[in-house]
Amino acid sequence: MPALGSQPGLTSADLKANLHDIQDNIVTPILMRYGRHIFLKFNDEAKSRAWLRNMFQHVNAREREHGTRFTVNIGFTYAGLKALGLSQRSLDSFPEAFRMGMRGRANVVGDVGPHAPEHWEGGLGSPDICAMVLLRTDSDEGRETATRIVREEIEATGGIEIRFIQDTMAANESGIGSEGEHFGFADPISQPPIEGADTPSYPGDGVPESDGTWRALKPGEFLLGYEDEVGPGGTPMPEPFELRVNGTFVVFRKLYQDVAAFRRYLATAAKSLYGNDDKHHRDLVAAKIMGRWPSGCPLDLSPEKDDPEIAADPDRRNNFTYAGDDEGLRCPLGSHLRRTNPRATPLKRATAVRRHRLLRRGVEYGPHLEDGALEDDGIDRGLINLFIQADIERQFEFVQNEWMKSGEFIGLDPNEQDPINGVGGEGSQLSVPGAKRPFLFDLPTFVTVKGGEYLFAPGLNALRGIIEQKF
Repeated sequence: MPALGSQPGLTSADLKANLHDIQDNIVTPILMRYGRHIFLKFNDEAKSRAWLRNMFQHVNAREREHGTRFTVNIGFTYAGLKALGLSQRSLDSFPEAFRMGMRGRANVVGDVGPHAPEHWEGGLGSPDICAMVLLRTDSDEGRETATRIVREEIEATGGIEIRFIQDTMAANESGIGSEGEHFGFADPISQPPIEGADTPSYPGDGVPESDGTWRALKPGEFLLGYEDEVGPGGTPMPEPFELRVNGTFVVFRKLYQDVAAFRRYLATAAKSLYGNDDKHHRDLVAAKIMGRWPSGCPLDLSPEKDDPEIAADPDRRNNFTYAGDDEGLRCPLGSHLRRTNPRATPLKRATAVRRHRLLRRGVEYGPHLEDGALEDDGIDRGLINLFIQADIERQFEFVQNEWMKSGEFIGLDPNEQDPINGVGGEGSQLSVPGAKRPFLFDLPTFVTVKGGEYLFAPGLNALRGIIEQKF
């Protein structure tokens, strides 16, 4: 086993040659509509590794599966790596946030009140969850076929329990998200590009340069073992090098969306802000809350009305920086979009925005609430988010705690939270400069955390090494 830090970071030039060793859905999203997240508990080390040895052939093997296209991703919690017999030296080298897990970090990320772990489903966040198997496929039939294979492998080896299952189905048939997620917004619109990856990159997706162009981010922001935005050694990583290289950390979040409450509030808020609750003003309020119009057109480029032409043009819809809008007249400073990526917005504390980007693989779960319905039908619906990053604390936790659960960083009241993902209720507010009454008060809790996990998704060679107890 090499000494700590003995291996230099790989560069973006190395990435293309290593893509075969990276699990699907990390560098390039899986464009398949149906998903199933299966959470497992390992009860027997030897039997669990035997199961993993059998499952290994299904990872990144979507073209070979019994005539039905599906792919498998596997990620492990800290408890799972420990249950598989990873050495204490390697276990101790993982970052503290990962070792504590999402439940242990609830106060750090603001998972309190309605979001608190005591309300989570299926034992998520507990030591009983050791791994997540993600299945993605083109049909419900394919999903059942893939699940049958996983169950048969578990029955063949024993020593494993299925603790929780969460299905997803993208509203958009392309499988990458939707053109009408549950709150009615196009999603996803933007992803940070990775230098060296063979994926599309558009203006506004990456890091702004002084000449007005945009560049991709270094691969080490999202993949372990590579140089990041501060060069080699900028991110704490597990040891040895062979364990971490081509791996990443994945944050799983189940987010329930109260669609009926969101729709009702738009009418109330439109009347309060603009004195009119017609469709245009309801859409305007929704845009002020989100930072984009329902089509995906950003407020920064079209503050007065939705512009589907901008939304449909990948070279325009993200090509903005909020320059000249320091007061939030075009796009409120506290809107969801501006909080999650402030771009060139002046911040109260010196912050390198490029160091806090996240890859997001979000897919809906549950059926669409009937158009126009203003009362909840009692059916569970929302979004399953998978956030991909090299450093959970610097990326996911920072965005959640610093940018989404506070307003101080951007010059707002310290208690003002993200209007979509914050804790609503009495005292919550959103500043909307330029409106007749420039504040929204007592926003409902539109999104509620129903569970989550911090997962390590190793590269394929590292996965083989875990199976063979090399680490």
